[in-house]
Amino acid sequence: MNKLRLRIARLTVALGVVALVWACNAPSLPVPPPGESVQFTTALVSDGAGGQKTVWIANGAPGSVSAFARVFVFDASAGAGVIGLAASDGSYMSPPMDGTRGDRVEISFETVQGLLSPSTCFQLIEGAKAPACQPP
Repeated sequence: MNKLRLRIARLTVALGVVALVWACNAPSLPVPPPGESVQFTTALVSDGAGGQKTVWIANGAPGSVSAFARVFVFDASAGAGVIGLAASDGSYMSPPMDGTRGDRVEISFETVQGLLSPSTCFQLIEGAKAPACQPP
């Protein structure tokens, strides 16, 4: 009876080690970059000194990012950005941010599982579809 228990214990330990090694080396699925369908819109807001200033809002079409993802919109030219949340269909609308027409804006996202996407660079231009950044 003791030999049987010893064999079961060895088999259990061996299976545990195999499962641990497999879990640490499991293939990961890459997260795609944000979709190319981004539109920037402008709005006038108070600048706090009695005047007005222009702010920019990034809008992503449905399927642009993962559902309920955290969306990062970073104006690389200005060194500042905002964080928004995607809807269930993968569309998003960022909070307003400062920027200047023609700035380089990088957009990336983090899935609800915590996986980060690569960023995609767009030129900050108002219109139907923002163009991709030109090489520096």
